[in-house]
Amino acid sequence: MKNKASFILILFLLLANASFAQDIISGRVLSEENATPLPFATIVTNNGKNTITNLDGEFSIFKTDSLQILTISYIGYKPKKQAIFSNDDITIILEKNIEELDEVILREKGTDGLAIIKKAIENRENNNPEDILNTYSYDNYSKLIITADKDSINGTIDSIFKVKRNDRLKFKKIDSTNYQLKKQLEKSHLYIIEKASKFLYSKHKGERENIIGTHMAGFKKPIYEALALEMQSFSFYDNHYKVFGTEFVSPLGKNALKTYNYKILDTVNEQNRDGYIIHYFPKKDKERVGLEGVLYIDTKSYAIQKAISQLNAAIDVQAVQNYTYFEKENIWFPSKSNVMVGKGENNNVVTLFGKLRIASSSKMEDSTFVSTNPDDITKHIYLIAETNNSNINLNQPVTIERRDTAIDLLNVAADREEDFWRSYRTDSITDKEKETYIAVDSLVEANNYEKKLSFIRKVMVGYVSTKYIDFDYKSLLKFNRYENFRLGLSAVTNNNFSTKYKIHGYGAYGTKDGEFKYGFGAERRLDKYDDTRIGINYKDDLVETGSLTFITDGRAFYLFEPRLFNISQFHKVNDISAYVTHDFTPKISSRFELSHQDVKPTYDYTFTNNGQTYETYQTSSITAAIQWNPFNKYMQTNEGKVIIENKYPQFTLQTTQALRNLFDSDLSFSKVAMRVMHEISPLNKGKTTFLFVGGIGFGDLPITELFNTSPNQPDGEVILDRFSVAGRDSFETMYFNEFFSDRYAVLQAKHYFKRFNITKNFRPELVLISRFAIGNVSERQQHEGIDFNSLENGYLESGIEINKILKGFGLNFMYRYGAYHLPNFDDNISFKFTYYFSLGF
Repeated sequence: MKNKASFILILFLLLANASFAQDIISGRVLSEENATPLPFATIVTNNGKNTITNLDGEFSIFKTDSLQILTISYIGYKPKKQAIFSNDDITIILEKNIEELDEVILREKGTDGLAIIKKAIENRENNNPEDILNTYSYDNYSKLIITADKDSINGTIDSIFKVKRNDRLKFKKIDSTNYQLKKQLEKSHLYIIEKASKFLYSKHKGERENIIGTHMAGFKKPIYEALALEMQSFSFYDNHYKVFGTEFVSPLGKNALKTYNYKILDTVNEQNRDGYIIHYFPKKDKERVGLEGVLYIDTKSYAIQKAISQLNAAIDVQAVQNYTYFEKENIWFPSKSNVMVGKGENNNVVTLFGKLRIASSSKMEDSTFVSTNPDDITKHIYLIAETNNSNINLNQPVTIERRDTAIDLLNVAADREEDFWRSYRTDSITDKEKETYIAVDSLVEANNYEKKLSFIRKVMVGYVSTKYIDFDYKSLLKFNRYENFRLGLSAVTNNNFSTKYKIHGYGAYGTKDGEFKYGFGAERRLDKYDDTRIGINYKDDLVETGSLTFITDGRAFYLFEPRLFNISQFHKVNDISAYVTHDFTPKISSRFELSHQDVKPTYDYTFTNNGQTYETYQTSSITAAIQWNPFNKYMQTNEGKVIIENKYPQFTLQTTQALRNLFDSDLSFSKVAMRVMHEISPLNKGKTTFLFVGGIGFGDLPITELFNTSPNQPDGEVILDRFSVAGRDSFETMYFNEFFSDRYAVLQAKHYFKRFNITKNFRPELVLISRFAIGNVSERQQHEGIDFNSLENGYLESGIEINKILKGFGLNFMYRYGAYHLPNFDDNISFKFTYYFSLGF
């Protein structure tokens, strides 16, 4: 799914706080003064291991035969030794220490957490591997497990009762969920994924992950979104740091000092180098849901030795990143990390992967039902992801093919045998992990989940899939003001039919115009890495007059297309075209198209050119378009390029040249169009989007080749007569056929505020919108039978949207002002409903 929210994680994202297994010592560190927990207290074992407490003062340490004593220290408190006698949970109370920190420990007078962090930020470029190293490479093994502590689950079979009047209970059903889960956890975990990769980096070509092995329980074909999921960023030195798919301000980033407070907790020795332990936490009113944690900072180089982050919200996330010191290069390099995710205890909402909103919930949230076993199993389920880097080579030659591909998935990655995995695993696979593969494989096969998942994926982009053919269900029923209801059927062959060849076709019938439209085509893929394809298309259909289509645009699926409802002016087109697509790099795609069209307006119109008049005409044109997405991230798979992260700005440039007398063409003209999309998304603060679209044309340009700037105001004497569906990027107060231009520019700005949490189910979204258009048209006398205006004085409209009032429905209010303000006040107002629910990517 979009921004990498994988189906596997969504399936199991019941997320949870859970205690560990029985071979772990758990405890809590509290202040003697008021019994408050002490977060990030340092705990050192007698056998040299160390850890820290979390935000709630809790800690866990693996139990070994040599573990006998814990030493606990915390700034401002007296250190304490705690003997270990059993596996029982322990509570450790620390006594306040009025003595100040030793100046020798802090190296210089006045040194504090903020001063240390400032030096660490100043030295970022000297410590960031991506800045200081020309190249690096390493092997990576990662494992993700979803599991729970069976001993913490009440496995009693549950009886569910409905509360009737007078508090009487009526039996509804038996619920054995807890019982079955506990029984399953005795043998296996809930889910497991393993991945083996080789990472390569050079300053010239960036970083590449080559996935050479993948093992996903239950699935023969890997789920790309799960493989691309970034549980934790590689570097804390970037301005933003990502944990479990969500970005936060990095505690060493550009805006770190504005976002976080810092406090020195202790000193530490890591790999024979001294370091400071610095506690960072969000400033008040800066981050409602923000990271908190500690950084181990080298006392000499001010590099990160170790980093621990914790997110405490509707879910709890704890992430640890360990570094290894390389003396020759004088650099600390990330070597191991782990992330644990569980259900949180507070009500702070957190958004994962840019889209997936997680809030607290409870099994017994509905007060109309009662249970004999109210144990909420989501509290016990948790996710653990571990990664280990080995064979780390710094400043050694690397070879990175096909620049701008972030991830390359080998075709044989999913077919690796056990011998391969033994060479990459850092620890032997356990019997419980083996049983997890067996159990999930059997479950998925028995219920045909892999096929069902493939079906759901197609449905979410608008297709109903059969073995060889995918049917486009959004083409079944549409509506516009010329055809009224448009009934249709569209189909395309899928990869089961062929991975190289594609055949597609459609047919549609308009209930008002009573005419049948159709189209068909075929395509051949020549190269999957460069996405080189050749194809041919034919269509006999309607096209909106003055519309601009960029031929590099991929399929964008919405449940319905809002602006289509209001369009009334079309021209008929018989179009035969041949095309070639090619990716110069994954970030630069192109399409070249040769097209011949017979054009017939459906309205009264005559085009006069060089003494000749045309009511219908033919055009033959060559179109070239380039799409450049400089910051997107892509994965190369056996099926081709897959986007794994969509970023802005994005640029599109398109040029068209029509030639007179080529295949009996009547006209000769040139057109150039450009589009720029940008999005600014401050963390946890909504987002602002910008859209620029512009075009210019020269030569023999009938009205069908002019630009209409996307109007969306239907005719009607009063506001309610014009009540309809608002578009996404259209001019809501501009009437259809009011303006046409042969040169124009449009600028749109939208600001989306964070959704208002009025109630759990009522969370509207406020959007401020402003649009501006300017343009002109030459030789207006050439266009007979239709009257329209120029945009030479500049067109302005502004307003608001309140979206998602009820499900995907909302309201749009826009006002027209400036040079084209109309005399009748009502005519300047647009009032429409919106629908922003989308199943697409």
